[in-house]
Amino acid sequence: MRDALGGYFNLTILIFFIIMVTALIALALNYTRAYRVKDHIITYIEKYEGNMEENGKKDGMYSHINDYIKSVGYVASRTAMDNLDNKQFRGDTYTCVRDQGWCYSKSTPQENERGEEEFHVNVVVFVNSHLPFINQLFSNQFFWMKGTTTDIPVFD
Repeated sequence: MRDALGGYFNLTILIFFIIMVTALIALALNYTRAYRVKDHIITYIEKYEGNMEENGKKDGMYSHINDYIKSVGYVASRTAMDNLDNKQFRGDTYTCVRDQGWCYSKSTPQENERGEEEFHVNVVVFVNSHLPFINQLFSNQFFWMKGTTTDIPVFD
């Protein structure tokens, strides 16, 4: 009887560690996916020189980003975007692109050392953390990462 209970206890510990390792691997994969999406978004914002308007074009920045997001399977939680949309966070007011799952904040243009006006765009993406034990440990919290574009010149 004593050996049977000891075997059950060892099996329980083994299953617990397998579940925890699997959850951490899944979180790491989701974090990597969000990191790649953030880098891709920043690249397209810099390519379009910070022009965040779509102007009715089918081949605009948002459609390129949307195609990439769909191809990698990136999904962000609505709760995370609700916590950041149109709110001040560390001095920046963020606008969320809800159908794509990311938020941005444009800085006010400032003069550089050459007398030219420049601005930058902060981008925030969210890490999908719909994992059983992780959600219980960090209830109502979400993981997000912020990236910043290089300085973009203002054109009149």
